[in-house]
Amino acid sequence: MTVDNDNTILKDGAIAINGTQIVAVGDSPSIKLNYKSNKVINGKNKMVMPGLIDSYHHAGHGMVKGIYRTQLEPGLGAWPSSEIYFRATTPEWWYAEGLLTALERIKFGVTTGVTIMGGTPARTDSPIFAEMNAKAVGKAGTRSILGVGPPDPFLNLGHKNIGTYWEQGRFVEYPFTYEQTLLVTEEVIRTLAGAHSGRINVMLAVPYLCGMNPEYMSSYHRYDYTQEEAKHMRDRALEIRSIADKFGTLIHTHAAKGAFEWAQANYGESVLQDILGADVVFAHANGLTDVDMNIIKRSQSAVTAVPFAAWNTSLGSCPLVKLIERDIRVSISTDGAAPFHISDLFIGLHRAMFLQWYEHHDMSLLQPGKALRMVTIEAARVLGIDDRVGSLEQGKAADIIMIDLNQPHLVPFEDPANMIAYYVRGNDVCTTIVNGRILMENRMVLTVDEQKVLDTARKHIAESFTHVNIDKYLNHTPGYWMGFKEDS
Repeated sequence: MTVDNDNTILKDGAIAINGTQIVAVGDSPSIKLNYKSNKVINGKNKMVMPGLIDSYHHAGHGMVKGIYRTQLEPGLGAWPSSEIYFRATTPEWWYAEGLLTALERIKFGVTTGVTIMGGTPARTDSPIFAEMNAKAVGKAGTRSILGVGPPDPFLNLGHKNIGTYWEQGRFVEYPFTYEQTLLVTEEVIRTLAGAHSGRINVMLAVPYLCGMNPEYMSSYHRYDYTQEEAKHMRDRALEIRSIADKFGTLIHTHAAKGAFEWAQANYGESVLQDILGADVVFAHANGLTDVDMNIIKRSQSAVTAVPFAAWNTSLGSCPLVKLIERDIRVSISTDGAAPFHISDLFIGLHRAMFLQWYEHHDMSLLQPGKALRMVTIEAARVLGIDDRVGSLEQGKAADIIMIDLNQPHLVPFEDPANMIAYYVRGNDVCTTIVNGRILMENRMVLTVDEQKVLDTARKHIAESFTHVNIDKYLNHTPGYWMGFKEDS
């Protein structure tokens, strides 16, 4: 399955790889006749397709999976991400998390992934954290776009711009400013862009480039900007645009219903259009209004949807069908590996289809072929890398995965796109290749010691849990087991 412009599917196909690139894709007899290699991978009963592309994923989340409690009241933290990230982690912790996430991606067939280190909640108070993540990705062999940037100027989620550093056997607190994070961001862009043979790239990641619209947001996520604060948000957004232009990077940010309406009213229409552009990607984008979508269309910005996230579900899901109708670039992503997410994009595309069917009562509006493209070539277009990855074509990077079809739930396999969208899961991926290098073959990861990665992650997780009150996140709310709210 090439996912090229013609959506070509070859029942008896083959691929020739030389170095890092695909040199030929075609029928198996022709490829065998024209190309010879010392290494041949047998593709019998396998589906060969482009590696998946996760266009939105947070660093750190891999180490706090499943630790989540339903909120009892506004302001009560539902999971310990910020508390752990800023108060109980070391550079080695971030390296272990980077390896754990890279390993998860390899085993799920995600060959390219955005990793948000900046924004909220993550760490850009020092370049060491991004450096450790890049080091982990470099070792594992995957492809990554590292997002770095400042926290939200107003919503700092309780950590009050204080980072901790492990010094002489204890954590020492150091306050940091928004301006410091911008300096760190620029340093990371300069030092890590193009690292590890070009497999690492860097972009700006900011929480809310266009603010949030208090008319629509719930009380927990609501922020009623004063006139002066709205002006401050506008100036910060212009500052981010200036940095993006200076380094030629993407801007990755969040949006939700009415955000673009609010920004247009508070920044001014011409200023907003100066800030936006084809290099801006908006994550989540739940419940967008027609005005929002028209502004996105006019600016040629892109959207990456998260089918399974609690951040703003009260606003509805991301209107994928309406975005597609407007010819807006849009992809499907995971948001990370926590608190109840998973890096398995096959699950993500299935959830995305179901949500659109549920909201529109029409299964024809988002079909398997389109959904599959939204985690491959369409995701590459959202990130501006479709000239290099996202499809199996001559001259593109050899980022390839193989799915083992010799399993009961994948027999028969007469309609490949349907089967992938409905039945395949990440655990069905048997081989992962990035840049022509085999990272996993027959479910055996070749670039890292899988057991060592898991053991090291467990060690650092246990150490971080000793520095925070993890129990408060493990006490389940009423109704957890019996399905109703008992008296407290």
